[in-house]
Amino acid sequence: MTYQSSQKDITDDFKMQRIGNFLIHASRSDRVGLNLMLREGISPNVQDYDNITALHLAASEGHDSIVELLLHYKGKETNGMTAVGNRENITGDSSSSTGEGDERDDSR
Repeated sequence: MTYQSSQKDITDDFKMQRIGNFLIHASRSDRVGLNLMLREGISPNVQDYDNITALHLAASEGHDSIVELLLHYKGKETNGMTAVGNRENITGDSSSSTGEGDERDDSR
């Protein structure tokens, strides 16, 4: 193993540990911990290896105030774009899941 690859492994491990901590804060309804991490710049859209997000956990546990907090931060991150057709990866970067030309018909 080269020095560069071991550094990458350490960085990846740190990112996953940070994501894990963020998800724990959401599942335990720890508003203070979530706010701190969000203000430090973690994306509210980060996912674990199973594609679980903090929003999934907070909603499934019935933590309404945490759901509202996460939606507030998610709204800031989308820059006015809708989340339909977008998929968030582990770093919080978004990419279209269905390609260009995705449009949503809200007229119904």
